Amino acid sequence: MTGRSIVAAAAGLALIAALAGCASPRAGDDPSDSASPEPREQPPPLEVLCDENLVLSVSGETVEAGSAGVAVLVTSDAPPGAYLHYEYGGDEMPPSPSTWLLVPPPGEWELSCATLEVEGDPVTVTVVDPGGYWSARTIEDYGCPMGAIPSWAIGGGSGSTPEEAVAALAASFNDSGIEPPLTRWEHAGIGYRDSADQTWIVGTDDVTHLTAIVTGGGQSFSASPNWLCVPNPWSVPADE
Repeated sequence: MTGRSIVAAAAGLALIAALAGCASPRAGDDPSDSASPEPREQPPPLEVLCDENLVLSVSGETVEAGSAGVAVLVTSDAPPGAYLHYEYGGDEMPPSPSTWLLVPPPGEWELSCATLEVEGDPVTVTVVDPGGYWSARTIEDYGCPMGAIPSWAIGGGSGSTPEEAVAALAASFNDSGIEPPLTRWEHAGIGYRDSADQTWIVGTDDVTHLTAIVTGGGQSFSASPNWLCVPNPWSVPADE
């Protein structure tokens, strides 16, 4: 492991921020904000219906998570532009019944129907995880206190595996002249085991710099830069 100083890493982070274009959060950039396709094997979905008065009804008080998250079958009679709001984001109601795959942690989960002007009464369901698919790890566990989510000027990376995609992303940063070069990346294993979005931590040998989101499947994966880290020494948690 190379003994680079935190001061040098901070200088590198400044260049990353410059390459990012800006360092202020943007509304709607939360990767959880978009629904994902239903996987082949999932427990039965939670059925939700939003009526014309933004009253939400659900098929049960409890929903079981699968390895990739919680399946939700969404039906809407709400006005155009209404959306299903949940604690970490929201998605516009579909024109016809659609199954979404969302990633709430185990425990109480609050849902509601809403427009930009009005929100209906919330309904709480309990997410259970008997398969133990959820990991409560955070990026902070890897020594990456969350900084800003910039408007990145650096393109993503792609590869036949998630690791190849992240390596290509790091190469894009390095080709832009960042010093010190990004040389290390770790799969954070945050959230559900088989979630469509994977979180990776990227940095130098001894200091974290940013997070990346990896999407894809089969032999085609893409990695995109996401959050900046406050430069900090790596701290890889023990296996759960």
